[in-house]
Amino acid sequence: MSRERIAVIYSSATGNTRRVAEAIAEALGVEARDIREISLGSITGAKLVFVGSGVYFLKPPRRMVRFLEGFPSLVGVKAAVFGTYGAWPSQLPVLRSLLEEKGAEVIVEFSCPGEDRLTLGILQRGRPDERDLERAREFAKQVARRAGYSFPESSL
Repeated sequence: MSRERIAVIYSSATGNTRRVAEAIAEALGVEARDIREISLGSITGAKLVFVGSGVYFLKPPRRMVRFLEGFPSLVGVKAAVFGTYGAWPSQLPVLRSLLEEKGAEVIVEFSCPGEDRLTLGILQRGRPDERDLERAREFAKQVARRAGYSFPESSL
């Protein structure tokens, strides 16, 4: 399968989730795209979609929910959800549910701590760190392999 058919989209208010999205995209050789800068049409034809956001008051941001609600049918599309959190990744089940309602097959979820700006950085200071980002890269490759994409041995 062509990697052009992979989309990595995210919403990030603090930059934490953006960093994870960029690590995922880097591992896959594609570009991470902020939902504020793209249209639904720009990801039409994707067969593997990574969707990520931070968590705000136990949910993903409203703009991400609205964006996903606007998706056309995702029947035949494989997906993975990811995100960062200060205390608990409670946004992931919501993202999963929204994608599944559109017909996507959600393969797996990934989360890591992100520095919580609401607490002035007291929680999860310095996160995501390089170890978190390396885990995100490996997560991306594993998901892509499960979806039928291959990678050279040197990229393992």
